[in-house]
Amino acid sequence: MRLVIIGTRKTGTSLALVRTALKRGLAVTIISNPEDRLEGVFPPEVEIKYLPADVSIISEWIKKKHFRPENALRITTINDVYACVAAQVNSALGLPGPDAFAVTRAVSKLQQKKIFTDNNIPTSGYSEFRLSDHKAREDALLKLQLPAVVKPSEGTASNGVKLCSQHSEVISHLDYLVNQKEQRPDLVPSDTVLLEEYLPGTEYCVEYFDGHYVGAMRKSKRYGTEFLERGYTSELDIDEQTLLNLIGTGARAVEAAGLSWGPVHIDCIVHNGFASIIELNPRIAGSFICDIVRDAYGFDMVENLVDKLQGKEVTVPASFLPDAYACVNFFLESDPLPWSFTEQGELRNHLMHISYGPQHLSNRRRRAFVYVRNLMQNFKPEIN
Repeated sequence: MRLVIIGTRKTGTSLALVRTALKRGLAVTIISNPEDRLEGVFPPEVEIKYLPADVSIISEWIKKKHFRPENALRITTINDVYACVAAQVNSALGLPGPDAFAVTRAVSKLQQKKIFTDNNIPTSGYSEFRLSDHKAREDALLKLQLPAVVKPSEGTASNGVKLCSQHSEVISHLDYLVNQKEQRPDLVPSDTVLLEEYLPGTEYCVEYFDGHYVGAMRKSKRYGTEFLERGYTSELDIDEQTLLNLIGTGARAVEAAGLSWGPVHIDCIVHNGFASIIELNPRIAGSFICDIVRDAYGFDMVENLVDKLQGKEVTVPASFLPDAYACVNFFLESDPLPWSFTEQGELRNHLMHISYGPQHLSNRRRRAFVYVRNLMQNFKPEIN
């Protein structure tokens, strides 16, 4: 069997997925944008092909190179920008995977908003327009209430997302997005932009697999306007009823979006015990989120995704509280230089395991990470 990954990254989940596939004896092909520059990132036996994110071009290349009756193929992705392309290639080749229409609809932040509002799922208020439609842009700005979040309808890793407190900031950022769409269409692929109501509260990520909840974590962000990730922790710091509300709201969104196959990643804001969905991603999560779900909740999303791709049965655990502590912290370009790491390493005893190392991701302003997990089983973090 050959696993074709359409759209990947240089770190974390991408490396784990490739490592797991190779360990099981699968051949691996990665298809990505030339801007990604993946040489030397993956083991030498991994085939890397640079192609534009075009369904027909990628489908034809796979057919010519790897689509043979004697060769079983499976396709997945780890990148929001490529999620709909991967799903549509799957559909074109008749391979198992998430519903192509559901994924294509879900990668659009605008379509997500319509799904949420049509199904009475809590989310922020919004308006939308095309960057090229100057009249619609002016009309939206006249009605805008501040603070507001400017967000491209499609994209990944919060690229182009910004909190604005003044009209001048909104106008300046919209001009920036026009330029980015021309210069880096891989980062800002859509002409549509959302102006969202800013929701105060604490941000959480909730993970689902085959429509079932498998773990939640609290997210920390750097101060400022760009929502840069500081880290994630299994220490939820909310009461049980709020957690149930968080899980239930996410589950309703997954069902309404029709994403019942494989992994789904959801970002929520919790305020006064209620959850509102910011964003839904129809793909497996990065940024050590899969590691925290594995170490704190006992569900390995990478292993189970490969199981599902291989046609094996996947069983989702019923528990909703973490059984152990796990967290990751990221050091950013804005942090003091001594906080960074130039080499990988780990510290371990019978209670804790700490790993650390460099992780340079320019679009997330990241320099390094520290990952901590508790090795004691049945550890229950305090919940109010």
